[in-house]
Amino acid sequence: MADPVTTASVHTPVDEKPSLSDDLSLDKSAVKVDEDARMADEVEEFEERLQRDEAADEEYLVQEAYEVAIKVLSTHDDPELSALTFRTFFLGLGFSAFGAVLAQIYYFKPQTLNVSTLFLLVLSYWFGTAMAVLLPSHGIFRWINPGPFNIKEHVAIIIMSSSAAVSATAIQVISVQDLYYNNTLNAGLAIFTLIGSQLLGYGYAGLLQDMLVRPTKCFWPSTISTANLFQALHFDNQMTSKRVRLFWTVFFVMFVWEIIPQWIFPLLTGLSIFCLANNTNTVFRNVFGGASNNEGMALLSWCFDWNLIGSSCLFSPLWLQVNQDIGILLTYILMASVYYGNLWRAKDFPFMSQAIFASDGSQYNQTALLTNGKFDPEKFATLGPAFFSATNALYFMTSNLSLGATFTHVFFWHWQDIKPFLKTFNPWNKEEYLVHDAHYERMKVYKAIPRWWYFALLVAAYAIAQATNYGAHSGLPWWALTVILIISFIMSLLFATLAATIGFSEFNTSALGFYQMITSYLVPGDPIANLYGALYGQHPQGQCISMLGDLKLGQYTKLPPRVTFLMQVLGTVVGAILNYIMMVTIINANRAALLSISGTRLWSGQNAQSFNSNGISWGGLGPEMFGSHGVYFMVPICLAIGVFLPLPFIAAWYIWPKAGFENFSTPIILQYSCFLSVGINTSVNPSMAIGIFSQWWVRTRYPRWFTKYNYIVAAALDGGTQVISFILNFAVFGASGSAHSFPQWWGNDFSLSADRCALPDN
Repeated sequence: MADPVTTASVHTPVDEKPSLSDDLSLDKSAVKVDEDARMADEVEEFEERLQRDEAADEEYLVQEAYEVAIKVLSTHDDPELSALTFRTFFLGLGFSAFGAVLAQIYYFKPQTLNVSTLFLLVLSYWFGTAMAVLLPSHGIFRWINPGPFNIKEHVAIIIMSSSAAVSATAIQVISVQDLYYNNTLNAGLAIFTLIGSQLLGYGYAGLLQDMLVRPTKCFWPSTISTANLFQALHFDNQMTSKRVRLFWTVFFVMFVWEIIPQWIFPLLTGLSIFCLANNTNTVFRNVFGGASNNEGMALLSWCFDWNLIGSSCLFSPLWLQVNQDIGILLTYILMASVYYGNLWRAKDFPFMSQAIFASDGSQYNQTALLTNGKFDPEKFATLGPAFFSATNALYFMTSNLSLGATFTHVFFWHWQDIKPFLKTFNPWNKEEYLVHDAHYERMKVYKAIPRWWYFALLVAAYAIAQATNYGAHSGLPWWALTVILIISFIMSLLFATLAATIGFSEFNTSALGFYQMITSYLVPGDPIANLYGALYGQHPQGQCISMLGDLKLGQYTKLPPRVTFLMQVLGTVVGAILNYIMMVTIINANRAALLSISGTRLWSGQNAQSFNSNGISWGGLGPEMFGSHGVYFMVPICLAIGVFLPLPFIAAWYIWPKAGFENFSTPIILQYSCFLSVGINTSVNPSMAIGIFSQWWVRTRYPRWFTKYNYIVAAALDGGTQVISFILNFAVFGASGSAHSFPQWWGNDFSLSADRCALPDN
């Protein structure tokens, strides 16, 4: 587990593992405050020695995961820098509009792509620097161009634009109602549904930030490389900085390289010796293939496409990756055992698929279940039972086991962190809640956001959610919505704790199904209610964790908290309005294409179709599939079983307290125990190898290089890849309307999967 930073631990290895409660003290003495200030000064002096290469190698060594916050990132701040300038609002609004429109267009395209934060970061850096050079800067123009483009402007722009550059979950609900249920929401109702569902998450985040943003232990690994890039671009000397030169060198190398695996030589996305030897064997495909969607587990396969690998293996803490790797090894055993053991009639259905099947193996006619949008038992009796692919059912089980285990794991290992925080909600509690962290110490010069702001935001968002819920005729009762929001807040606390302390974020992939399952029990037989239950469960949770990460990024880069709050709210509002406008425009112009199964080369309703199918399957078929007499009755029971699964590790830790059992995380192992049941899986093996190489070999053998360059290389690898991926999507992959495939040859065989395995069955 990660530890809180102390002044001593900056200079010498940590022998003991204190809890986060050592960071979070209720001591109000002025002496303690003075010690914090001295600690922050010592840390800054230590960081300067690291930057000047005056420290010994052992001082560069990152012993505990949290230490990257001190040894990789600088606590330096210039409070005189202005964050809110003409450039901030001009570029912030511009890139917010660009990102929101692009994200919504991608949602209805055959190729779905997320708008990359690093892509926006690099682009806004070029634009901001150009504006600083080209715009007049004297006299009345001083407000337009107050000087060099600074880090606070840059961070504010990215927080605003990244908040906008998503296709919100609410858009999926609104588009499904319009396309499949002839319920077109008016503009005001739709936009407030979008805004309300997101602001709920912001309210959660504001209430949780004292515990999950300010302390050192909560170092949010996913923000480290981004914050490091911000600091390198703005703090380093642009002409002489090795970090900046290394960033741009790696950036442009990846920019050029990625054209090869993504377009010219797709075989490099998944090199499998077994499939090269035999491209007709389905067992080889299922076990060793994985370069195409839902193809196989990619055992012993290798990927050379960084677009698939990603930089998380370079910044995720070692023990997080060890737990993930254990889960992936279990995946190979469990998925193969379930399928080839023919559990749940596995061999009657594809090895990997997220579809629902009838008894004869054909896709289930879900829409035929409904009468006036509600589940019809008589029609179900005619259609017969429905089935999942066995590996998909296994994924539901392991995800629920992980969810159940999260409760026990977080409350056991983090109760001392949570308890003093919860006391602050007691109105009779008079003790101040102090945080001792070098980065947070530098933030004290800025006005903090009062907690009542977030209470007010949460109350307003709750009112908006209830009003829009009834206005949209969702069928979700007010009490069910309230129950779902309470569950969502609790899950936000649990999962944000894991994201903050060890960087575990894979729960986002299973949250939607979890809330759909919960809603199917609260409001059975109503697909639309199920969609709204998923919306108000998963979306606030995801927004909460995203905002907490932004708040930590703001703390690392010393962006005033009120600016962060303003940028997120502005980005959300701009994004919601443009999401809705683009959705209406696209649906009105392309309704037939979006409703067709295959779509066109320009437009596809695949995402809306999938979301609607999930709503029908969970909302309509949930009790029949997961009830006491259903084939998959164990799926909900796994939630309860999961609660007890961390106990063996806890017991072992009590018996052998120095054996390291506290480093094993049952929720992570279980979440990854069926991780390969969906998608392209060839990236798993290189990710595992690179992660161990970076976080163990390089970190321990070459600590100086690791501290100075590991995270900047991670940002460069992702940055170059994501920029060329954006260009390729429009230039050759058809996002602009016309696809241009590279001519067929041995390394680009259209009759086989990308790795030359037999094509998937699904």
